[in-house]
Parts: sequence; structure tokens; C-alpha cells
Amino acid sequence: MANDNEIAVRRFYEALSSGDGALADEALAAGWEAVPPLRTGGGPEGWKASIAHVRDVFSDLTVEIDHIVMNRDMVAVRAVSRGKHTGELLGVGGTGREVEFRAADFHQMVDGHIVRTWHLEDYFSIATQLGLVFTRGA
Repeated sequence: MANDNEIAVRRFYEALSSGDGALADEALAAGWEAVPPLRTGGGPEGWKASIAHVRDVFSDLTVEIDHIVMNRDMVAVRAVSRGKHTGELLGVGGTGREVEFRAADFHQMVDGHIVRTWHLEDYFSIATQLGLVFTRGA
């Protein structure tokens, strides 16, 4: 049976997958902090703006949670996202390619709300799927 922390974390990802900002409000504390900071700002409003941006870049976005590990006030999540690249990202305009990318997050919880999230995303995988080529410098 899911506890309040797991419910909040699942809502965090469901908000991203569905675009439903009300779920972000339910999951996050008012002063939620993202590490590294989001360009869209902190708190639930910053996360909702980030969700809108990601959903503009990747149409038909889905987010699937692979694993959740809970320990006291921390919840670790490994997730995979999939969508069609339809908006500009990393200097690349929409390619129409189906893209899959993974992320690992560590959420600090207080009273059933996320107060801080450390986020690590596989941008290299995204970049290569968008057709960017990396060469070794001289």
C-alpha cells in the first residue's frame, strides 16, 4: 500500500506525463527546490512551466516509473520518458523522431510533499537521438 510520500512522487511524474498542473500542486511544497535549478523557477509554478516546455518539445510525452526506492524522508526514482521530438531542444528544431530518455531523481519529503528534487537526465542520449554528432576536439 502506497504511503503519502509515494503518492506525492507518483503525482509529480503523472503531472509531467499528463500536463495536469493540479497534480504538481498536490505533490510539491510551496517552496519546492530543483537541483540543479530549473530555468523556469522554483516552487510548483516553476515545475508547471517546465512541464509545459517539455511537453511542447516532446508531443505525446509519456513517463513511466521503472523503480521507486524509499528510505525515511527520501524517495529515489528511475524513470523513462518517451515522446515525439516536435519542438526546439539543444539547438535542434523538431525532427519528428521518437525519442526515449531516462532520468534518476532523488526527492526529499516533508509531510507528504516534495520539498527538494535532485535530477539527473541522460541528455547525451537525447542529443544523439536528435542527430547531434560529437567529435573529439584537437
